[in-house]
Amino acid sequence: MSAPSGPFAFGEPSVHGGTVRLPYVLGAGASALELVEEVELPFDLPDSDAVRRAVRALHLVAGVSYYKLVAPTPLHVPDLSPAEAALVRRLYDDGLREFAYRNGIAVPLPVELVAGPGTDRAPDGEAPADAGGGAGVGAGVGAGASGPGRAGGGAASGLDGALVPIGGGKDSALVAALVPDGQLFAVNPVGAHEHLAQALGRPLVAARRRLDPRLRELNAAGAPNGHVPVTAITSAISVLAAIGLGRRDVLMGIERSADEPSLVTPDGTPVNHQFSKSYEAELLLRAVFEPTGVRYLSLLRPLTELAIGAGVARRGLAPDIVSCNRVFTVWNENTSSKEQRACGECAKCLFTSLMVAPSSTPEAIEAQYGRALLDEVAHVEPTRELWSAEKPFDCVGERLETAAAVVLLARTAGWSHQAVVAALADEAAGLLAAAGVDPVEFLVLSEPDVELLPAEYRPAIAGLAPDLAAVPGLAAAAR
Repeated sequence: MSAPSGPFAFGEPSVHGGTVRLPYVLGAGASALELVEEVELPFDLPDSDAVRRAVRALHLVAGVSYYKLVAPTPLHVPDLSPAEAALVRRLYDDGLREFAYRNGIAVPLPVELVAGPGTDRAPDGEAPADAGGGAGVGAGVGAGASGPGRAGGGAASGLDGALVPIGGGKDSALVAALVPDGQLFAVNPVGAHEHLAQALGRPLVAARRRLDPRLRELNAAGAPNGHVPVTAITSAISVLAAIGLGRRDVLMGIERSADEPSLVTPDGTPVNHQFSKSYEAELLLRAVFEPTGVRYLSLLRPLTELAIGAGVARRGLAPDIVSCNRVFTVWNENTSSKEQRACGECAKCLFTSLMVAPSSTPEAIEAQYGRALLDEVAHVEPTRELWSAEKPFDCVGERLETAAAVVLLARTAGWSHQAVVAALADEAAGLLAAAGVDPVEFLVLSEPDVELLPAEYRPAIAGLAPDLAAVPGLAAAAR
């Protein structure tokens, strides 16, 4: 297969029952290549304005997986609302900066939006919403629809309750525990998702996302490949599912630690592996999802990863989580994906163990990972990398947060003599002292962020305060 070229264009998406087709066109003229992604929900979608708007949002964000084949190149888009244009500009730049950085492409990525042919301009810059597909959704939308949560025409109405997307890891596990009546949802679930749902005693609704198989062929032939802002894609699928299931809220499990960039280039450009988990991205996505009638937010924004680790450990959830991306690999099967067990080698496994450990025991961590991760000399340097200027490109939290975890462990019986803690305790304490930061700052709720949550969810988050105050290392410091 020959190498694709730009520009990049959005085709005309369609919905047939519960299957959404998302076409993208690379190149122009006779050499143009159309790639089609499909998302399948286990119910028919209603024929409604809310669905059309949700499909449009999904079409815009899912395109990053295909755009990287030819990036940077002009984006031929339908007429966008101000909110949609703002999201596309940031997602196709900031969301792909890791991909660009690792492929030797200059960052920031230039995002040139070109109005595509054949689109209808809506009044006041809003996305078109007529049944004929002017919103970028074809006439196939809602064909034969008879699914649950039928909203009729206009914005979604009669929505109630929450949808809780789970990834199998600690963050979404805590959200699920805090919202016991939330409907669990996963995209392309594997054993780790199913195990967590079973441990929580809750049913799991699953969606299937199928990438165009030619994407893999093009990557194998040499087209650029790399990380995409997958949280934005999962979020858009979740909003669409929430409409179909009649749920008012999509509650993500994203913490405030995700705002810190993985690195800053010499010219001052931040590159964040977790951009689509950042608060900036949450606001951009929320603005685009708002016209669907679904509220989109992260319940854990008032917390750090260290605080989430405490909440998970205190609720006995740690044995049932798998915070390891190797388990969820799409194409490259490995031991972790086969066994659905955390690898114990990657940066995310090491970071997660550090976040849970101060509220747990060495025996519990060893049982969770099948080995004493923090008592291995080989993990001293990888731990130091978690607070280095260039953090690993993985879902790891703030640099000083890792240092705080090591300091807390050094104060806690059973942990202080483990290899990683003993080797790095003084260095970690020095980092915190130089920044004027105390470990307790990572174990308190951000009250302004709590106040930004819908009122009905604030008590659940406030109820975590005793768990955070009970971390043993804090009491040791007070003596």
